[in-house]
Amino acid sequence: MLVKKITCSLPPDTYEIEISHGLLQNPIKLIQDLQSLDSIKSCSAFVIISDTLVKPLYADSLAKACKDLGLHIVQLTFPAGEINKTRSTKEQLEDQMLENAVGADTCLIAIGGGVTTDLAGFIASTYCRGIPLVLIPTSLLSMVDASIGGKNGVNTPFGKNLIGTTTEPKKVIIDFETLKTMKPKDLRDGFVEIIKHALISSSTFFEYLEEHPTKLLSLDLLHLDNLIAESCLIKVKIVLEDQQIKGKRNLLNFGHTIGHALENLTNYSLSHGEAVAIGILVESYMAFKLDIFDYPSIERIKNLFLKYGLPLKLQKKLPIDDLLHAMVFDKKSVKKRARFVIIEQIGTCLECDFHYCKAVDEAFLIDALNWMNQEFVEL
Repeated sequence: MLVKKITCSLPPDTYEIEISHGLLQNPIKLIQDLQSLDSIKSCSAFVIISDTLVKPLYADSLAKACKDLGLHIVQLTFPAGEINKTRSTKEQLEDQMLENAVGADTCLIAIGGGVTTDLAGFIASTYCRGIPLVLIPTSLLSMVDASIGGKNGVNTPFGKNLIGTTTEPKKVIIDFETLKTMKPKDLRDGFVEIIKHALISSSTFFEYLEEHPTKLLSLDLLHLDNLIAESCLIKVKIVLEDQQIKGKRNLLNFGHTIGHALENLTNYSLSHGEAVAIGILVESYMAFKLDIFDYPSIERIKNLFLKYGLPLKLQKKLPIDDLLHAMVFDKKSVKKRARFVIIEQIGTCLECDFHYCKAVDEAFLIDALNWMNQEFVEL
């Protein structure tokens, strides 16, 4: 079994992203390997957090391995779904940890999708003022996005991921065998983030995605291995170049200014991937109206999303004023003005004075949102 390792050096810590298939088939070895890490070997307890869907698939066997090794283990679950990524859920999980008397010498293992890794990352950063965190992403979206970069948080009625911290894990373990248990709809969400990574940094990677949709969607192991490693490398490179989250890391939010607003206004009936795919196209259209991006490339992006099964549909037109208000809460906003990553060509975005995002005249934004309501709403 070939294991790929990507090293993240983020002072004062360095950790590895381990990528292979079958890593979860030997949970005892997995836990023993974690115990050998300097940052974890002093831990006397382990907490495993998963949602109710992932618990019987993978979390239960990890918890059993801990018990078989004679470790103090606390296993916690919460209801699956983005709607449960809240301050209330975080509080409930923390209270259960306190009730079980786990202290600062605890390692928190999060196993699941992006909701789980975001919640657990936030908990690990604040519980006893910080405890070691290990991430085991089981969805494609969490493998290539949520588990990398240290960002975590919860949603509020005002918007997505508005409350949270940045804390790096001690290790990320990616076993892409878990993708075989994913629903096609959830798998598509991950491909959106992978396509985004290509759009902001690599035209060659974009072409690879255009050429191999059938093999990638069928989870061909060889192609999947290369796909996840390349996508992770793109994100790691950007994160390492902008550790203070003041410039280049904004590129990772391409399509998200509008995408997060769409998620919020549809009460998350629109999945993250579906919302961001539309967000990417609308923000690309805005770049076209600014005479920066060409329209044939928008069609090329749209066709790629369709190849990967994205529906690109809104159930109804969304009020422009509501969209504009929702975007004010985007993390890139300055002085209550939303800022956008501006794509220049496939694989390249504008530097914008090294902020890699900028505010645009509201007329261009409204024009793009009207285009969205025409282009993606079924009449």
